[in-house]
Amino acid sequence: MTENEVYEFYNDSVKVIYSEIEALNNSLPIELLFEINSAFDHLKRIHVEKSPEEKESEKAYSHLKRGCLDAYKLKLKYFNVNVSKILNEKADLRIIDNGKYLVEFISERNQIYSLAKEARLSEAKKNSEEAFEKWNKVSDSINNFESKFFNPTKINWAKKQSFFRFLGSFIVGILTGIIASFIFAFLTKIIKF
Repeated sequence: MTENEVYEFYNDSVKVIYSEIEALNNSLPIELLFEINSAFDHLKRIHVEKSPEEKESEKAYSHLKRGCLDAYKLKLKYFNVNVSKILNEKADLRIIDNGKYLVEFISERNQIYSLAKEARLSEAKKNSEEAFEKWNKVSDSINNFESKFFNPTKINWAKKQSFFRFLGSFIVGILTGIIASFIFAFLTKIIKF
């Protein structure tokens, strides 16, 4: 591996996922910054300490890849928080898109969880290339999911509809109670218990 390949990996992969994490939480976790620092410390050794380029580039690449894997896991964590927020909204998600929204939401969420499980198993088997590819798929799936389902217009519409349905049911319940009371009062007057 060359120093230039490390920079390409940094530019094409690391900056992309780190930018996403930074955008989600408006900061980078310190662990991710440590990996970048360690990577560039290895690259510095090529020029300052005249260490072999291939050896130091491999170590730098390894640190950057580890940082990416950590970032993917953070992205999954933030995704889970956002999914929970949507599922806990006071909105009947079953009414969006004639019921398709919630069915597809749950199905695609479960696919992401399945992909993430496969990625973690690849890491446990010490297969970092396979794990990295699978985590990359998880990241892409999360992006697709968010653009498809994190739709405030549809969710707000469902909230309003849920409120009106609740209000309608509440009013019908009160009217039913009042009518039942009148009927009971009328019947007790006629029957005179």
